[in-house]
Amino acid sequence: MEWHDRKIEPGDSWATEISSQLDAADLILLLVSADFLASEYCFGVEVERAMSRLKRGEVKVIPILLKPCLWEESRFSELQILPRDAKPISSWASLDDALKNIATEIKSVVSDAPPSSSKLATEITNLLHFDTSINLVREQIRAYANLYERIRQHMRASDERTNRMQKIFDRMYSLSTIAYPLLDELKNSPLPGERLAAVAILQTFATEEHLSFLANLVKTEKPFVGYQASRALHFAVGSLEPRVYPLLLDTLISTQAWLTSRGISANSDRQSVLSAAKEEIQRAISIFSVTK
Repeated sequence: MEWHDRKIEPGDSWATEISSQLDAADLILLLVSADFLASEYCFGVEVERAMSRLKRGEVKVIPILLKPCLWEESRFSELQILPRDAKPISSWASLDDALKNIATEIKSVVSDAPPSSSKLATEITNLLHFDTSINLVREQIRAYANLYERIRQHMRASDERTNRMQKIFDRMYSLSTIAYPLLDELKNSPLPGERLAAVAILQTFATEEHLSFLANLVKTEKPFVGYQASRALHFAVGSLEPRVYPLLLDTLISTQAWLTSRGISANSDRQSVLSAAKEEIQRAISIFSVTK
């Protein structure tokens, strides 16, 4: 059964009804336009609820591009958008063709089985037995991640925006020690702000297994997240065991080569941090080889 907010009865609480339907839905369609992105309620409350349920495997979320807008900068930009070529519905020569294209895609999705209720039951059980303090940390991290997203979305690129994002990152970093149990959850999140929180943790706890994760962020994320990921790689230089040095050096070299191949200047923040890290690890390898 489909639902939209025009079905709210007179006298009903629209916030309660929308919240209830978001929690019960198997499929959520985001009708994306500039107005949608600018809406405090749609972009904040509704999208946040949808993405949280998506992360837990409880729902499918499909963005539908109605009109041209900066959807690529949104927190749901990693989801497959419809129409598949990201051509806004408003720009199609035939509205009927556009709607048929989208209807066909949605039909294919709804023909699949809905998310497993047993998985939801497992999540609820885990939450009930999870330490309360970790849940508080999780909520605080999510609040910072959402604030980071709002700053990134609604401010033009400027020193002021970078400074504000840095302040948010510093707050994440202050929680990194107690947030460590959330590392894998944050690392695998579809939300850039939560992946940024994972980077904050990895600037405190260097691990061999997360080197490739950090390198991928340097390559693929927006410059601020990529820069913080490069700093985490730099931190790893003085924090990992000597046996990991060759892998770390290879990671630094390959990441720099990738950035160079994409035209990222050697003087850029990411490249500069990686160069410093590479020099330090080369010195450490040289010293370790002599003492060995």
